[in-house]
Amino acid sequence: MDAPIRVLGIAPYEGMKTLMSNLAEEYPQMDLTLFVGDRELGLEIARANFHGNYDVVISRGDTAAMLRRDLSLPVVEIEVTMYDLLRALKLADGLDGRTAFIAAPSIAESAQRLCEVTGDGIEIYTYHSRNQVEPILLELQRGSCRAVLCDALANVTAQRLGMNVFLVTSSVESIRRAFDQALLICGSQRRLREENLFLRQLIQGQISQTVVFDQSGGLFLSTLNDPVPELLDLLRRELPESQKDLERRIVRNLGGMLYSIRVRQISSGGQTYTAFFLDARKTPLSPNQAGIRFATRPEAESDFYDSIFSFAGTIGDFQEEIARINQSNAPVMVSGEDGTGKESMVGALYMRSVLRNHPLVSVNCSLLNDKSWTFLLEHHNSPLSDEGNTLYFASVDILTPERRQQLLAVLAEMDVCRRNRVIFSCVCQPGEFISAVGSLFADKLRCLTLYLPPLRQMAERIPTLVNLSLSYLNADLPRQILGVEPEAMSLLQNFQWPHNYTQFRRVLGDLAVTAPGQTIAAESVHQLLRKERHVGAFALRVENAAVPLDLGRTLEEINQDVALRVLEETEGNQTAAAKRLGISRTTLWRLLKSGHGL
Repeated sequence: MDAPIRVLGIAPYEGMKTLMSNLAEEYPQMDLTLFVGDRELGLEIARANFHGNYDVVISRGDTAAMLRRDLSLPVVEIEVTMYDLLRALKLADGLDGRTAFIAAPSIAESAQRLCEVTGDGIEIYTYHSRNQVEPILLELQRGSCRAVLCDALANVTAQRLGMNVFLVTSSVESIRRAFDQALLICGSQRRLREENLFLRQLIQGQISQTVVFDQSGGLFLSTLNDPVPELLDLLRRELPESQKDLERRIVRNLGGMLYSIRVRQISSGGQTYTAFFLDARKTPLSPNQAGIRFATRPEAESDFYDSIFSFAGTIGDFQEEIARINQSNAPVMVSGEDGTGKESMVGALYMRSVLRNHPLVSVNCSLLNDKSWTFLLEHHNSPLSDEGNTLYFASVDILTPERRQQLLAVLAEMDVCRRNRVIFSCVCQPGEFISAVGSLFADKLRCLTLYLPPLRQMAERIPTLVNLSLSYLNADLPRQILGVEPEAMSLLQNFQWPHNYTQFRRVLGDLAVTAPGQTIAAESVHQLLRKERHVGAFALRVENAAVPLDLGRTLEEINQDVALRVLEETEGNQTAAAKRLGISRTTLWRLLKSGHGL
């Protein structure tokens, strides 16, 4: 039996990676390795994995064009069809006001031809480099542009700017055609593939991992299976000093790992390369105590962009307030009812602050046990002993009166708020702007305050939120949803949403997955909201967040409680919650199902 065709897939967004992975099950003759990266990042991923002995690369749009120019491997492009463009235009059609389309040339040209045929007067903007994207979007934002349709690269920037975004996604049919084409053009190169595999195995037989850069800092070779961008950035920062000596040894800490690095200059073919040989091990004391999480800016951005507040543009309502608060280093208290997006707001404050290149340390007060509390207040490696970081204390309401006073005393005695940026959050009840505990911290520490209103007070925004949410969900759905019946939309607008955006995103996800056709019907909405008014998966979340973990129960019950709390912290995002817990989404679903009769 012939060896399978080895395919390197580089998807511009996470949803396409999921579709490609699912479709690959129909192609047993194909061995598919998938990464997510657009344009320059996609090219860097391909370079890093070039020596992995792949037969062909599959990607989309200008990423495919860049790969085709740079790689010697054949590159197959996933087309963006007219139907894909029409679907995005359909979802954006319900918005009032100015709408624009921004994309790289390969997609923008197709959109231009479609608009000429349909007579649609939508404005189309083409960018030719990453640096052009943000100025175009800022100009559109100043011109009161209501929404943008865009490709994956522009999508990330538009989300960061708080704009309403409709990502142009590719259908399963387009991916299938690309797979078929890849198989057709990969009948040769078997002998070369075996030779490359032999050399690759020789390199990987070393104890150390190897990363090699050329003189300009471009990645030339890597034996890392999935190179972390932060690690590559760390090595690049060492290049100027490393190029002065033939050899040097250094030790660096990154993401809870201790890297022992040997650096050597190697010449070949008239060129000089810098090779890094890495040995990695976990640091002696892991910072990830229960309830305490360390995150870098890319990790915080990933969490934020996976929340409803990024793709729905809701964060744009707070742009001026975020800018005003970030002018000061004073502590901040973020308040709001359950599910109003406090975690996402903290992420936005962090990503736009001067400390965004320093760690974000999140302390979830509802998950702290005695050991992690002692570590936080007394250990010499506690994040409270560090400086220049952003410290976020989530749900301070849950702390016992004794722990509240202990924390306030330590923050004052150690001058933590002067050495770091400190942010708190508290959960309000309906009719409150800040809880009693939140008010205590705000008064004692002279906090700036930021209140997040409940979703029920913004019913007029529900139609826009629905369309933007469906556009986002379509990236992961094999069958695309085109809209919602008017009566169904009315039901969604009139619902009270006791758990706000967390509940809204979960309900829209259920409706999109279970819709029998391409339109969500009123009857489906009615049935689902009727269940929401009674007992549901999240009915006990506020109650659970108000008490410490009860260790006197069975392990299964404790696991269910922890899963619910982490799910609340990630604002109902099951993918992010499963990642945080280190389990699969299926395992998370089973935990919730067994605990609440879903």
